[in-house]
Amino acid sequence: MAARSEPQAKKKHIRPLAHLGGEKPPAPAWFEHAIAAPSIEEEIEVAGAKIRYSAWGEPDRRGLLFVHGGRAHRNWWRPFAPFLAENRRVAALDLSGMGDSGWRKHYSLDLLVDEMFAVIEAAGLNRGGRPIVVGHSFGGWIALAAVEREGDRLGGVVVVDSPLGVPDPDEGYTVTRADTGKKAAGATLMRVYETLEEPIARFRFLPNQPAEHLYLVDYIAREGLRQAPDQSGGQGWTWKFDPDQGRDLHIQFERNLLRAARCPLAFIYGEKSFFVQGTALSHLRDQAMGRSPFVIIPDAYHHLMMDQPMAFISTMRTLLSCWPIRAGV
Repeated sequence: MAARSEPQAKKKHIRPLAHLGGEKPPAPAWFEHAIAAPSIEEEIEVAGAKIRYSAWGEPDRRGLLFVHGGRAHRNWWRPFAPFLAENRRVAALDLSGMGDSGWRKHYSLDLLVDEMFAVIEAAGLNRGGRPIVVGHSFGGWIALAAVEREGDRLGGVVVVDSPLGVPDPDEGYTVTRADTGKKAAGATLMRVYETLEEPIARFRFLPNQPAEHLYLVDYIAREGLRQAPDQSGGQGWTWKFDPDQGRDLHIQFERNLLRAARCPLAFIYGEKSFFVQGTALSHLRDQAMGRSPFVIIPDAYHHLMMDQPMAFISTMRTLLSCWPIRAGV
């Protein structure tokens, strides 16, 4: 998850870039090379909303789709996608209401899954067989919803630090409940900052966590901003995401989500993530019954690819070299 539109005052927030005053931090050569790697930038329409996506690699290779977290965007994956595009067709999309994609009056889980499959088709990710989907946090929920609905169209799903918890015996996994009250009252106003430097300095992760690789944080913060009219009639800067996206989403999975998954599943979590605490992770392992790989990345929080980028790249390369094991495509 990315920055919020307005701060909450009850606890001290970690703002990794605040001390830089909007200046770009130095970045290593691998990062500069990755974000400069050529990509195809395209846009398709899904149920009236424009959906933007980026793609790397040859279209006829096995496909891989990255799905970002809440209030994030496709460029969270740009530093990593080229490392996996050497032998795959890789794409990353902006879900509606986030990044450079269009906003909707009403969002639904089915629409977000439709967007995911539409990009798979448009980017040619299914030309080399059933594609793999990698979803972080909120994006992991979208990927799992696709597994429940049409998992036979996928070669596998990698869930990256998505909170699931232990399901209710009757209701299953209820991960979000729709809140239509605020939506009905009118759209939430986004703050417009006078300068680009101010929102960058205020950027923080959700959940609250420290960050070491400031070049990554700075990059996703800058890519998450757009120009907008301010109160004086000039131009300022605001976050790209729709603050009302997600409030009318009800996300629920059946209790047998993992035991009866319609495609192979794998799980990657950060060692210091809040979502590996308690019984949640042990429950997931139990439900997977030894059929799913579980990888815990050391010294990483919820946004583990930003915490340990080289470990994330190595983990994905290794995982995809030997998983999933199945006959045919």
